[in-house]
Amino acid sequence: MIQEIPIAQLDPRQVKQLMAAEAAIQTNLAYTLEIYGSILKQSQGCLELRKKLRALQIKSAQSSTKGLNNLLGKVTSVPFMFGGKGEKDPEGTLVKAEALIEKNPDNIVAHEMLADAATHLEMKETVVFAYETIRKIHPTNIKNLKELGNAYLEFGNTEKAIETGNAILKIQPTDGDAVDLMKRASVAVAMNKGKWEESQDFRTQLKDESEAQALEQQAKAVTDSKGLEELIRQTYAKVEQEPEILNNYLQLSEYYHRYGDLENSIAWIQEARKQQSGQGDVSLEEKERLLTVEYFDNSIKEWENAHISNPDDSETKKSLENAISQKKLYEKSQLESLVQRYPNDYGYRYELGVNLFENEDYDNCLSHFQLAQRNAKVRLDSILYLGRAYSRKNFHDLAIEQFSLLKN
Repeated sequence: MIQEIPIAQLDPRQVKQLMAAEAAIQTNLAYTLEIYGSILKQSQGCLELRKKLRALQIKSAQSSTKGLNNLLGKVTSVPFMFGGKGEKDPEGTLVKAEALIEKNPDNIVAHEMLADAATHLEMKETVVFAYETIRKIHPTNIKNLKELGNAYLEFGNTEKAIETGNAILKIQPTDGDAVDLMKRASVAVAMNKGKWEESQDFRTQLKDESEAQALEQQAKAVTDSKGLEELIRQTYAKVEQEPEILNNYLQLSEYYHRYGDLENSIAWIQEARKQQSGQGDVSLEEKERLLTVEYFDNSIKEWENAHISNPDDSETKKSLENAISQKKLYEKSQLESLVQRYPNDYGYRYELGVNLFENEDYDNCLSHFQLAQRNAKVRLDSILYLGRAYSRKNFHDLAIEQFSLLKN
């Protein structure tokens, strides 16, 4: 067990160091981050310091271009999800989690490692903080919202637990786990007050008793996350027993995809591609690419919703723009690699041409649209984009020629 303490309860020498580091934030952020991290490593129960460090790490990461590698480096921490949990060495896991977060503050698994280790050390508020941080990174991650709701309940914050349950139901209206969370939170409210009739039970929170009953009935007919969690555990056991069987990796990826955890879905496709039978498998490469694009699309959607909710927040707008930029950069680099390795796959050439066109690189997209016409499936679209590209370059005669081909 580690007691959670504020900065004021640290060693006076550490407090003095922190004050000096804080004064240097504007002029030497790297120094501040180093001092914060060093002292946190010595005093892992200082949640106030952990929060300060995390805020600076996230701010620093948002201003850098490292975001493209956030997802692709995630697989390095995948084993933690099953075999390497924090109960064996929770204090060591805290340190490992912070090291991973230092490299990439958006590393979801690292924050989950932090939460898991903190749970074993009875650091309840740190557990809540870890899941709250994940929610900021991915507001609609159902798995995390459930963990957060349970963490709130464990910490005694029933109001936040009920609020989180409602947030889950807005995304997934028939989720049985969310209804169960709200039930348990409502019971806790009643027990705390001593009288059930004084509490705002989960039916009141759902506004209408008939609606609550309907949700309960629907939830019984829906395969909830617990079933998928069991399938994931069983399949991971198969991976450990028969690591050479490629299908087990693919099955894990599929289960995680259905679970709503795209990061782990991608990570297990990456693991599959490392196996001897998966190396050079073009279908696995394509699967990873499509899942990663889906990941970026979800991230963009989350930031768009956040921007709509708070249009005056410059940081949210900046994050949205960064998410869009990172997706374009990823797609461009992947498609360029695919075209280089598979020059006669004209479908990839068409996709790269579209990417270049959307990024206003009209010179370089022309040759790809010209070659992509050899693929019957994208021939007409390639002609259309070729005409548009000529038009953007003010080659109007050539543009008209392409549009005439479409007309005829």
